[in-house]
Amino acid sequence: MRRTSRYTAGPLIALLALAGCQDGVVSPVTSKFEAPGASSPAPMSLAPAGRPNLSLSGGLPDSTSADFVVGPNGGVFYTGNHAVVFPAQSICDPATSGYGPGTWDQPCAPLQTSLKVHAEVRHANGITSVDFTPSLRFVPSTNTSKWVWIVMYAPEAIGASTNLSDFNILWSSSLGGPTVDEAATDSSLRTYVDTNQGTSLRRIKHFTGYTLGAERDCTTDCSTPP
Repeated sequence: MRRTSRYTAGPLIALLALAGCQDGVVSPVTSKFEAPGASSPAPMSLAPAGRPNLSLSGGLPDSTSADFVVGPNGGVFYTGNHAVVFPAQSICDPATSGYGPGTWDQPCAPLQTSLKVHAEVRHANGITSVDFTPSLRFVPSTNTSKWVWIVMYAPEAIGASTNLSDFNILWSSSLGGPTVDEAATDSSLRTYVDTNQGTSLRRIKHFTGYTLGAERDCTTDCSTPP
């Protein structure tokens, strides 16, 4: 098994050093970052400059579980064949931040201690899901270098040229549950697809779970909201 990680972290390293000195800072109220273009998945070449450059080579079981401990300094953490990238001071302290739709862009106090995160990964019928506990939200910012990103392994995307929607990353409130295309109302949450490396990447504002390859979108047609 081989995992390759090419992570361009110039701006992020500088951020880690700066943010590490800002313990207890409460994030300011921020307006939404509006990414260019529509909400549908786009080629990686259109991704914001602050996004991580991370390649994944697969090799691990499609269905697995993973645990990691993340603290104020952030880092890159693997969940099976996938990964989450946390800049420093990017996690809201769950003891005070609140959680749920309507809170994603509210200011919060960054986490100043270490926190254990558990991930469950499942793959079936061409759909991959990663579900995280505990529920968390992330410090809002218009600076793309301060965003939390999920990177999902999508080898079927290699060479794709037209229908990138097959590689969209949707939010799901439970493992295998209904999905929501959050980019439909917030273009900063758009998915970007690397058709050379076979990965999908997008900003995330919160846990619980994310699904790759699901066609259903409950933004408008689900009777029960997630």
